[in-house]
Amino acid sequence: MINNNVLKELMSKVNKSFYIYDEEEILKAINILQDKFSEFEILYSIKTNPNKNIVELISKNSIGADAASAKEVEISSAANINKENIIYSSPGKRRKDIEESMDKCIITADSYNELSLLNEIGKDRNIQLEVGLRINANYNVFGGKPLSSKYGVDEESLLDYKDFIDNLNNIKIIGIHVHLQSQILDYETIYNYYEYVLELALFCKDKMNFNLKFINFGGGLGISYGDSYKNLDIDKLSIMSNNLIAKYKEKLNTRFIIESGRFLVCKSGVYVTPIIDIKESRGSKYIIVQNGYNGFFKPTISELIVSYTNEKNDLKMMEPLFTSYDSYKISLIKNENERENLKEIVTVGGNLCTAVDILAKDIVLPKAELNDLISINNAGSYAYSLTPLLFSSQEKPVEIYFRSMDDYLID
Repeated sequence: MINNNVLKELMSKVNKSFYIYDEEEILKAINILQDKFSEFEILYSIKTNPNKNIVELISKNSIGADAASAKEVEISSAANINKENIIYSSPGKRRKDIEESMDKCIITADSYNELSLLNEIGKDRNIQLEVGLRINANYNVFGGKPLSSKYGVDEESLLDYKDFIDNLNNIKIIGIHVHLQSQILDYETIYNYYEYVLELALFCKDKMNFNLKFINFGGGLGISYGDSYKNLDIDKLSIMSNNLIAKYKEKLNTRFIIESGRFLVCKSGVYVTPIIDIKESRGSKYIIVQNGYNGFFKPTISELIVSYTNEKNDLKMMEPLFTSYDSYKISLIKNENERENLKEIVTVGGNLCTAVDILAKDIVLPKAELNDLISINNAGSYAYSLTPLLFSSQEKPVEIYFRSMDDYLID
C-alpha cells in the first residue's frame, strides 16, 4: 500500500520527481471490469499510460490493447498481447504505419481513403486483409444534433459507398468501431449508447453485408475524480449491458468489446515532486517545485482555463487535456515526521522560465519547508504521457511501478 512514508522513502532513493503506479490498485480495477462486464472483452487504451510494466500486467490479465499509433502496436505486441487482441484505430495512418503493424494487430480504417490504401497494400501482397471500420454514428450521447468529427466515416454515408466497398477485393471488413464520448458518469447514457451501436451493427451486417467478427463500442466509462463527482453506477450498468448483449447474441454472433483507460489506471498513480525554493512576492507566497508543468501538465492546463474564463465550475470537458478544475488533489508531505497545524495560502509553481508554469494558485496547504514534497493524486492516466517533459531541457521525472517496498521497478 502506498502512503506518505513510502513516498518519502522512495524520494530518498531516486532524489528527483517521480510518478508511482500501484499494481494493487490496477488489479482492483481490472477485477471490477472483468467481473461485472462478463459479456464483453476489454481493451486497454495504451495512450492513457504506455508504461511497459502496466501494459505487461494488462496482458497477463487477458486484457487486449486499443492502440492509437504504430508505436503503441509495437508496445502491445512486445507485452505478448496477441494480434487478435490489438486493435489499431486512429485517423491518418500512413502506408508505413500500416505495413509495420499489419502482422501484429487488426487495423481499423478511419476513412474511405484509408480503406483504399489498405486494399492497395493487400493487392501488393496478394492477400485479403481483414480490417475494421470506424463509424461516426448518427447519434449524440447527450441528445441533440449529431456532430461532425475528424474520426471515422459518417454513418449516413455508408449506403452511398456500398458499391465502392464491395469492389475493394483485397480487404474484408470484419468489425466496426464507434466512440463518441469519454468520462461518462451516467449509466443510462452509456446503456442507451450501447443499444444504438448494436442496432448500427445489425444495419452493417444486414445492409452492408459486413461479416462482423467484432463490435468495438469504444470507451466512456467515467471515474469519480473528487467530491464534486458522482460515481458511475457500475453495478446497474453492467447488469443492464450484459442483459442487452444476451438479447443480441443470436443476431450478432461476434465479439463485443469495450475500451477502458483511466478506469483501469487513473487512481493508481501519484505524482511526487520536491520543494526546492520558497519565496514571497508582494504578499503572495510561492512554493517552487522541481518539475511543474514539465512534470505533470494537466493541473497547469486547469489553471490556464480558469485564468481565461474566471470560472471554476461547469466548465466544458476537453479530454484528455481537461476534465474539471477539481480533478486533482495537491497535498504537502512533510520531510520530517512532524505535525504542522499552521495553514497558509500558497501558489505552487515549477522552475521553468515561463509564467504559466503553475500547478495550483492560491490553495491552502500546511506550512511548507524546503525539501518537503508536493504530491498530486489521480496521476495514473493522461499524465506522464501527456506532459511536455523536454521543455527547457530539465531533468525528467522517473516512473516507479510499485508492488511493495521490497518489490518495485524504476524506469
